Amino acid sequence: MVRLDHGAAVAADAARLSVMPLERDGGQSQFILHAPPAPDGSSLEPLLRWLDENLHEPLTLEDIARHAALSVRTLNRRFREQLGTTPLQWILRARVRRAQQLLETTGHSVEAIAERVGFGSATALREHFQRFVTTSPQAYRRAFRSAPPASH
Repeated sequence: MVRLDHGAAVAADAARLSVMPLERDGGQSQFILHAPPAPDGSSLEPLLRWLDENLHEPLTLEDIARHAALSVRTLNRRFREQLGTTPLQWILRARVRRAQQLLETTGHSVEAIAERVGFGSATALREHFQRFVTTSPQAYRRAFRSAPPASH
């Protein structure tokens, strides 16, 4: 009903908030989108925005540290202190979140999505997607992508 009344994006958000997929295959684990920690006011906020805008690029620790005008060691320490993770883990999760959005809202192939979010290959996307979301991109798409509304 939510999907028909308010669209696929709202229905997917409601399902995530309920910690349930829109339609669940038997025996499949729950899908939980781990939103990034709120960076408001943190010293990393501008860097996180830049990272989010550049997820499609091949980002190294050195590139990120250079952009933040920090040493790699200081960058890692600040990420751990403020976000509880490493820069590379944050990027992997951000890429998976972006892939989730694209799987829900587009018909792009897994290969095209992998390219758009910076994984470089569909194999890498599938591996990280499985690790963080505990399902495959195709199964996720089936569960969260809306079917076209029926004509009345």
